[in-house]
Amino acid sequence: MKRLPLALAAAISVVAIASTAIAHEMDTDQDGLYSLKEMRTEYPDLTEAEYAALDTNQDEAVDADELAAAFANGALAPMD
Repeated sequence: MKRLPLALAAAISVVAIASTAIAHEMDTDQDGLYSLKEMRTEYPDLTEAEYAALDTNQDEAVDADELAAAFANGALAPMD
């Protein structure tokens, strides 16, 4: 099993931390969940079907774990 070079691992961590901070700002009602309306502030072209695919536990909301998974698997681009 190959290991990531330290610099690459550090860069991925920085992107994840930055995306998490911006995601917190995206949660305008501060309920810990990301509605389609909230997510469209950062991803204006996000469709209902794409949003539903992010909602892996199908509770009709995207939580922090689902958002992190979407960043990790490339389903969402990291936020600026």
